Amino acid sequence: MGRIWTPIASALREARNDDGGFGPRAGLPSEPEPTALATIALDDVGGRDWLGAHQRSDGSVTFDAAAIQNDSATSLAAIAFVGGVQRERALDHLEATLARSVPSTAALPQDDSVHGWAWTEGTFGWVEPTARAVLALRLFRPTSPAIQDGIGMLVDREGAGGGWNYGNRSAFGDDLTPYAQTTAVALVALQRVDQDLEDRGLSVLRSLWRRERVGGLSVALSTAALRLHGDPDAAAAERQTSELFERTRFLGDVVTLAWAAIAIGPGLPRLEVAT
Repeated sequence: MGRIWTPIASALREARNDDGGFGPRAGLPSEPEPTALATIALDDVGGRDWLGAHQRSDGSVTFDAAAIQNDSATSLAAIAFVGGVQRERALDHLEATLARSVPSTAALPQDDSVHGWAWTEGTFGWVEPTARAVLALRLFRPTSPAIQDGIGMLVDREGAGGGWNYGNRSAFGDDLTPYAQTTAVALVALQRVDQDLEDRGLSVLRSLWRRERVGGLSVALSTAALRLHGDPDAAAAERQTSELFERTRFLGDVVTLAWAAIAIGPGLPRLEVAT
């Protein structure tokens, strides 16, 4: 682990801003998602302090982009916090902000009794923010009734042959293609939930990450998911993560650096759901 992890972790540390947070690239203003992921990867005190200083009164840690306020990093911040009031407030926010229900239609069929979580409050639920929230709640508030809503949404959105697209499983009569990134994120959240569901997802992911092997984020996330599930394909994905870093340094993308550092470093057990 050390030979691969050390240079990735060093590159991630070099991207830290003077305020303790991390931007999407070195030198850009700090944002919640890269800061939370880097904090998980490095167990970083400065990043944790930045998240705490930017937590709102409603418990969220929100990226404010003018008219759009994306609160989906709150679940990652909950994982990055080390217990205490800050984590509890973040979890409270997750429980209070399930996505808006959208009626099922022939064109966009879905189980509209389950909501999941959205990228921004008051909108439709998507796979990645739902997976993040399910993971945080399963780790730190495992009796939350919101977990079953989120799992139900992920089950409903599973692709026809396994794996996950970004949103629905089908649209306008066509089955939607699963992707490595979304499939990996869903599998991280669904550890030890349903063996058949997980096996289908893992089977698809083994193909997807190779198909998307030039994408650093896809491969890094796939490595994390495969390792958490104890899948034998994890070693090959880890090698590809290392090779991509050596060749491209992930083009300086901090989110990718952080996921790579989590996937192959000491931060991965922080995402492991015991039961």
